[in-house]
Amino acid sequence: MSRQVINNVAVEGMIRLSGKSAQGLVDKIIDSLQLECSLQMREQLSGYAQLLLEGLKKQRLSGERTLEGIVLKQIYDSLFPLTIIGSTKNSRILDLGTGGGLPGIPLKILLPESDFYLMDSNKRKMDFLIEVTTALGLKKISCLHGRAENWGHDINHREKYDYVFSKAVAEIAVLAELALPFIKIGGTALFYKGPRWKVEAEKAVKAIEFCGGTPDEPWHYKILTGEERVIFRIRKIEITPDQYPRSVGKPAKRPIGS
Repeated sequence: MSRQVINNVAVEGMIRLSGKSAQGLVDKIIDSLQLECSLQMREQLSGYAQLLLEGLKKQRLSGERTLEGIVLKQIYDSLFPLTIIGSTKNSRILDLGTGGGLPGIPLKILLPESDFYLMDSNKRKMDFLIEVTTALGLKKISCLHGRAENWGHDINHREKYDYVFSKAVAEIAVLAELALPFIKIGGTALFYKGPRWKVEAEKAVKAIEFCGGTPDEPWHYKILTGEERVIFRIRKIEITPDQYPRSVGKPAKRPIGS
């Protein structure tokens, strides 16, 4: 038996085990969010949680390091937007700075008909996500290794997306410059934020305007552990000027308007 076959068998066994250990937690968050979710999708979410937990033994993929934290906090957080925007069938969606696949993998599982792209500059994390998408049998999903500052000028990706999601990557002013170049006019950026979102939003006014966006009303919610969360939204209303995003590192070192 080849090493690849052995690895695949091991992964399948891991996912079956996760069905026993994580399925109850997944059922809990799906029931709380009141989302339509097939048995196969629930099994994929459980499998992803276990794969992420195993991956954490080798590299930092998530801020949570327990199965409960991954499911009740991270996956719940990732899926919350679907309670408002719905199924978004046939959309093109980018997870910017995906890390260990949050929020992209959970969203993809529940949106099988949409085209998903996971972007991160960390090659080891990209390799992990390629293994995850294969193990879970996910289709219409691509991993983009590299920096948003570079990909944002690629004609195959610039202003091609309906939604760009980003979680725990940077402040809003930086994210606005990195994300808006990818979004079609009429599309939306959604940034997962915590208690400091208002301070970040005030600093990001010029960055949002200069890159062709306008703020929408943020979504406020609580995860099952009681912690408050905010999804800050930007709607794309104009074409982003060619100079944005600036070269690698500049958006973070010198945010627009700072």
